[in-house]
Amino acid sequence: MDFPEIIRWIFAGLIPLALAGLVREFRRLRRTEPAGRPGRRWDIADQCAGLVTAFGAVLGSMHLFGAGLALTGVVLAAKAARAVRAIHRRRAAARPCA
Repeated sequence: MDFPEIIRWIFAGLIPLALAGLVREFRRLRRTEPAGRPGRRWDIADQCAGLVTAFGAVLGSMHLFGAGLALTGVVLAAKAARAVRAIHRRRAAARPCA
């Protein structure tokens, strides 16, 4: 399948924005205390997955585009699982001991 030319140009325009976001996340990772670093690493993985997706669209490679979408799905699922676990931990900590 071939992407329409306008879609390729849109993704080509998004690549510099994704690269800027990746640089920003690496800077935040360096400044973050050790407890917050796993969350920042997932943010970096999210940016990288977006870059793979964008490059796949620009190059017209369905394999690269699909791999980027699959990586995005995995990263978003992992972030959602982390958020759910954090909610459960907060609720367990807020319960009074009987």
